[in-house]
Amino acid sequence: MKYDIHCHLTSTEYSNPDKIINECETQKISVILNGLDYLDNEKVLSLSKSFKNVYVAMGMHPTNVFDIKVISQIIENKGNIVAIGEIGLDFKQGVDEKQVINLRKLIRLAEKLNKPVIVHSRMAEERLLKELKNIKIPVILHCFTGKKALLKEALKNPNTYFSIPASVHYSEQFQELVKALPISKLLCETDSPYLWKEGLNTPLNIAKAYEAIAKIKGISLIDCERLIQKNFEAIFKNH
Repeated sequence: MKYDIHCHLTSTEYSNPDKIINECETQKISVILNGLDYLDNEKVLSLSKSFKNVYVAMGMHPTNVFDIKVISQIIENKGNIVAIGEIGLDFKQGVDEKQVINLRKLIRLAEKLNKPVIVHSRMAEERLLKELKNIKIPVILHCFTGKKALLKEALKNPNTYFSIPASVHYSEQFQELVKALPISKLLCETDSPYLWKEGLNTPLNIAKAYEAIAKIKGISLIDCERLIQKNFEAIFKNH
């Protein structure tokens, strides 16, 4: 089984997400749909209900206006979700302390519910790691692009994992990230429909991530799938 732990099939880019999910099931691919705000969380939950290979993460993207209803929404659906995400910090437009406050609220909620977090960072990696320093639940850093010094800092917390996008098959930056990390810290994602330059991205491209990781680590594709499945189960088995 392959796992795409971060994708957005509720995007308007997709005219028929059901077809994609059915094809994923045929290809033995499971996905975690990540919500971006209150309405998207509802769409993610609705889309998941018809498919055994679809898991749900509810979150609040840092660039969206924070909606306090997301807190109660997550609590009400704690039995239906495997993680809280997508959350994080995005300082592309400058440092935003409101994002930090909102992130802290969501981290406290995740700790209270004992749910992993799937975390976005852009131009905010150093600040993000400070906020995550003492967190006791699993943290998945989605498409981490921080410098090597920050990578070492992130690894000081044994609960930290990294999800590698399918674009690793052509991205030297993500190839270097895979080289620097033990496979025990790796998961795979597509961030569909984003992070792709070869047509419309879908979770079916997750195979590209597994193939690239296997090649970089010098192991068989079967062993790569087995080891990453082990990571997946360690993080999500109780959720």
